[in-house]
Amino acid sequence: MRFVKFIVFIFALFLFSCIEDSTPPTQDDVDPSMIDYKPYSLDSLTGKIIDTDIMIEDFSSASTCKDCHQAIYDEWSNSFHALSFNDPIFMSMWSSEKAHRPETGKTYCIQCHAPAAFVTGYSLDGIENTSDIQNSDIPDIIKEGVSCDICHTMVDKSPSVRTEDHVAAVAQYYLNPGEDVKYGSIQDPDCGSSSSQGHTDCVYLPLFNSSSSCKPCHNQFIREMPIEATFSEWDNHPGLAMGGPSCQNCHMPKNGSHSSHYFAGADLLFYDGVDVYSDQYQQVTNLLKQAVTIDFEYSGGSQSSYYIENDILYFPILITNMTGHRLPSGTPFSREVWLEIIVISDTGEVVFQKGVLNNSSEELNYDDSDLVFYTAILYDQENLEGNIIYEPSNALSYDDRTLRTLFYDQKMYELDVSNVSGQLTVYARMLFRPFKPQMLSEFHPSSMIHLPIIEMYSDTLLVTIP
Repeated sequence: MRFVKFIVFIFALFLFSCIEDSTPPTQDDVDPSMIDYKPYSLDSLTGKIIDTDIMIEDFSSASTCKDCHQAIYDEWSNSFHALSFNDPIFMSMWSSEKAHRPETGKTYCIQCHAPAAFVTGYSLDGIENTSDIQNSDIPDIIKEGVSCDICHTMVDKSPSVRTEDHVAAVAQYYLNPGEDVKYGSIQDPDCGSSSSQGHTDCVYLPLFNSSSSCKPCHNQFIREMPIEATFSEWDNHPGLAMGGPSCQNCHMPKNGSHSSHYFAGADLLFYDGVDVYSDQYQQVTNLLKQAVTIDFEYSGGSQSSYYIENDILYFPILITNMTGHRLPSGTPFSREVWLEIIVISDTGEVVFQKGVLNNSSEELNYDDSDLVFYTAILYDQENLEGNIIYEPSNALSYDDRTLRTLFYDQKMYELDVSNVSGQLTVYARMLFRPFKPQMLSEFHPSSMIHLPIIEMYSDTLLVTIP
């Protein structure tokens, strides 16, 4: 029955998204094409800045915003936007990329993880780890990663990041920093700031209510492989792209009078242990619990939840992706979602199990045909051959095993019950972990003992064996 409701929801989403928005633009709407931005140019071979009109002094630190926007500042400072540069796993992968590609590795990674340094050409020589960042005198706007001024000086949407074998930075931002004005999603903003607090003018841009504002960083392709293509996953679904919920609806929901700036996704701070009481953990887990459903039924719900034939118990599992992108999304080559099944007799004996791990750092067996899992797998040779690797810039082929946007998957399990009587209880859970243990082992092994596994959804089926 829940699946039928899901189909009705998808139909309604598509139907209403096809209706042209009849709301006329307000008089105060600003055409972004009429706003000046500060250009820069890149070397097409190396991705390095050749010339730029953006100076590092044009940007303000996030600390200048908190006097007027304390709650928003507090949320942002606990987000992964704030940690995009100052993150140990990023630093480890960045070091590897610089070693593999001395000419392009530095700028390719910082185009999204330290965009202020990228667009200004600011030198990051000598920065090799998080301690170097904390002890350096580089400007705060760089240390802050994706900070307030990166987004709120944006005046137009960026194209996607597409690069080939040389893996050079190509990100094109349209920014207008240092002009005493901030841009945002509030219509008719009452801007009473002073220049000492960062700006004196505020301008509404429809861009800030659009999923397009998440580019270029959330739509990256290397050798045409979707390395981080969440925007395209959303945009390729007709019901979403033509007027459905935007990225902001889920990842920046209203929190009182403002939109949340936790930017909750699937990333968690766990390197020194998980604080399950932290706002960040609660934001992430709440989002994950809305991302998927599981049911003991066939698609359409036309048959019973199980049946027994010739001493074989057949029970179906229906898995539905409720998100506006594939599952998992973001960097799916680093993440895993899988189904755990445990069948227990009325005497407490485990008669069947699948997807059960002894600890959070145990690897899943991708060769098990009965294991339902969703991820992406990178190979160092073409045609899904060679070794599995975890650096997307070195991948030559890509096995996409994610669950499609707003779609479903199903699996029929078969269990011999010839020697079973009484009642069986089938427990099903969808589980998620933000990193594959193999990847952590390579780039941040000390955190493997803290790797969390989060329950996204659970359901139970009672089976009576005659």
